[in-house]
Amino acid sequence: MTAASGPQAVRLRSGDVVRLRQVRPGDASALARAYANLGEQSRYRRFFTIMPELSETILKGATEVDHEHHEALVALPLLSAEIVGECRFIRLPERPDTADLAVTVVDAWQGRGLGSALLARLSERALEVGIEYFTAEVLAENRTMLAILPSLGRVETESHGSVVTARIEIAEPPQQARRELMNLLIAAARGEIVSVPAPLRRLIRVSDEFAHIVRLPVTMLLTALRPRLPTPQPPVPGASGPDQGASGPDQGASGPDQGAS
Repeated sequence: MTAASGPQAVRLRSGDVVRLRQVRPGDASALARAYANLGEQSRYRRFFTIMPELSETILKGATEVDHEHHEALVALPLLSAEIVGECRFIRLPERPDTADLAVTVVDAWQGRGLGSALLARLSERALEVGIEYFTAEVLAENRTMLAILPSLGRVETESHGSVVTARIEIAEPPQQARRELMNLLIAAARGEIVSVPAPLRRLIRVSDEFAHIVRLPVTMLLTALRPRLPTPQPPVPGASGPDQGASGPDQGASGPDQGAS
């Protein structure tokens, strides 16, 4: 598994934290729900038509990919199984160094920087499998998407009525990846990186998917996990139970804000 193909937690421009990972065959239902959360304008911008729902054939093709000629990444909020964004490329058979590009973000998550984060990760993945160029057809009125494309590399565009055809020479390395790495290095230098111990992961019921990520910025981790932490109950005066003095899952363990390194 390469760096760009493995699951990764990313902090968006809005401060929200999402997990980015490759799509799986079992994601069909979640993708169907994500499509249902798209407004008519978002659906039209993505498919150039308004379909009431995604057919089983489309969902099968969208989730059963080979991750080399057809790659797809999905975004999920931290500790959630709902897909809030997806992006993909499909390599052109006649031009193996080029792939068609598409990205979709559900309406409630638009404007937070999720589309940019997805495309940055997809660009890394494309370079790993020998793709140097993206092509995309974008509605001329979709100024948000047209503004994102230059962050991926050098862009050439042609207008054909209401549609803009774009060709992007993918930059190496992607600028977004460099910024994220620098942010993590700065956080580490300031001592703002902590380990998430196994007892704490069990206590807050972190999914197996996220359990492999053992280092995150403190503020990111606390913001995401605080709603899941149990509220401590006040002690009963004079009471002594069988569990007093015992080491529970959160006693003696190094938590996210308890001096861990």
